[in-house]
Amino acid sequence: MSKILPWIKASRLTAQGFVFPSILLGQAIAYYQKQEFDLTVFILIHTYGLFMHFFIVYANDYADYDTDKLNKAFTIFSGGSRVLVEGALTKKNLLYGSILMSSLCIFIGIIFWVILSNPLILFLILIGLFLLYAYSFKPFIVSYRGFGEVLQMLGVGIILPLIGFSSQNGSFETFPWQLLFLTLPSQLAMAISTSLPDQPSDLISSKKTTAVILGQKKAQVIMVLFYSLSLFLFIFTQSSLYLNTWGISILALLTFLIILQVFFSINKNTKPGTKKLTLLVFLSILTNTSFILGLTYLLI
Repeated sequence: MSKILPWIKASRLTAQGFVFPSILLGQAIAYYQKQEFDLTVFILIHTYGLFMHFFIVYANDYADYDTDKLNKAFTIFSGGSRVLVEGALTKKNLLYGSILMSSLCIFIGIIFWVILSNPLILFLILIGLFLLYAYSFKPFIVSYRGFGEVLQMLGVGIILPLIGFSSQNGSFETFPWQLLFLTLPSQLAMAISTSLPDQPSDLISSKKTTAVILGQKKAQVIMVLFYSLSLFLFIFTQSSLYLNTWGISILALLTFLIILQVFFSINKNTKPGTKKLTLLVFLSILTNTSFILGLTYLLI
């Protein structure tokens, strides 16, 4: 048990909330179009989602070790799992773990290609792995070059929904891009929010997140503006989806969550290391997750 617990902590299971909803949204869009659903594919593609999640958290812990050592304002949402900083696991452990998880992701793609005659999934999986590599590792290290949150948005906001959609549909020729573009500002806002508590240590280590480049307060305001943009685009372009009891309820919830974020964002005491910033990040994650899952529900 003493060997298993550090891996459970390193796995940061709550972060699966970033991966699962995006894949599920893609599958919901496919079901909305075809009214067909393959349970085996559903299980297989969400197994990939678990492997991809583990690859992300292990690789990020490995790559961000030096920055995480400096981080005194870490939260349950940011600052890594702390297993390396606390000495519960070694860098070699997490390197091997991330290699294993990325290999399992590729294996799932090969199953889709060889057994289910769907090579597109393997192609998309490889793109997703590359985005994470480019975010954290040399020679790209986008997180240290500026606005790495955009790569996070592309991975979670485009690649994962496409994987979910094409797993059930076989291609993405009929993919409704206009629907996906509604969610991209929201996905970017969540990516910005999860780096807010890490701003002091990121600044010291020259990691160029939005909060470091623009400053904490501006980053918080931009985050709220992006959430508002997604909400407004949805309201003005998708009335056929939300003009029902559940749809109006989802819009009311999203509006309430955004208003709460505005309150915390403009509060001068919402700073790294405070409970108010932790709550703001929680509200941000809840807003994006509610939007993606709410849209998924309206589609099915």
